[in-house]
Amino acid sequence: MLQFKKDRVMILDGAMGTMVQKYKGIRNIIPDTLNVLEAELIKKIHNEYANAGCDAVVTNTFRSNRLTMYECGFDFKEVIKRGIDIARSVRKDLLVAQDIGPIGRFIEPKGPISKGQAFEIYREQIEIGKEEGVDFILIETMYDIEELDIALKAADDFSIPVFASMTFNKEGSTFLGYTVYDMVKTVEKHRVAVVGANCSTGPTDMVNIVKKLLNTTNIPVLAKPNAGIPRDVEGNLVYDVNEDDFAEYILTMINLGVKVVGGCCGTTPSYIRKIRVKYDVLG
Repeated sequence: MLQFKKDRVMILDGAMGTMVQKYKGIRNIIPDTLNVLEAELIKKIHNEYANAGCDAVVTNTFRSNRLTMYECGFDFKEVIKRGIDIARSVRKDLLVAQDIGPIGRFIEPKGPISKGQAFEIYREQIEIGKEEGVDFILIETMYDIEELDIALKAADDFSIPVFASMTFNKEGSTFLGYTVYDMVKTVEKHRVAVVGANCSTGPTDMVNIVKKLLNTTNIPVLAKPNAGIPRDVEGNLVYDVNEDDFAEYILTMINLGVKVVGGCCGTTPSYIRKIRVKYDVLG
């Protein structure tokens, strides 16, 4: 199990999709496929985050489950393995986290995927990460507490640290109505190293979400907000929180007791660099 020093915080990297869109100039792309098609581009993005000062790089595998990759015409196993290899090749002193997102389809009784199917989909992804030697699993952007529970049951079969993160609106609930308290009650049934929130909200609203988490659980807390709220400007998504303000909010959350921080949609290496610089001054 990863150990968190009382006076140190882990800094993750920022968004992958934002960077892929920046370099490719298109928005309708599944970044995971570039692990096979354009590995050097993914390595370049990981390198930029590493040079910005992150402690861990997150693999480009958010949507690399069997169903999504089949629809894209790719072998999910190859996509995951290549994603891990690319991340590991960046720098030996960095931790590597395997990124796992939602399946992308509702699970019974809400949708067509059975609980057994969902369990196997998560288990086979985590098994690859375990075999390839990732340092921890990041299960993130979850919105259905039942799906999170299934993913964590799959992870329980492996001796590997797991970070679990859900996506909440500014009121502190998912679009399906699950709350921070529902998440904590669920993750505490499993072997989870870190619990947190990512995506959906900017850093302003994330402060209130992590306060609820810190007041509800003794598990170390993660915060990965978006760079604010996006708006479309001539076909490009522009986020409304700049690097300096973003880093200040992150420092506020660190001072509250958050142990793992990073960036979600809209964040870039410059956001992570600001966090590193401000945090090092604080420390």
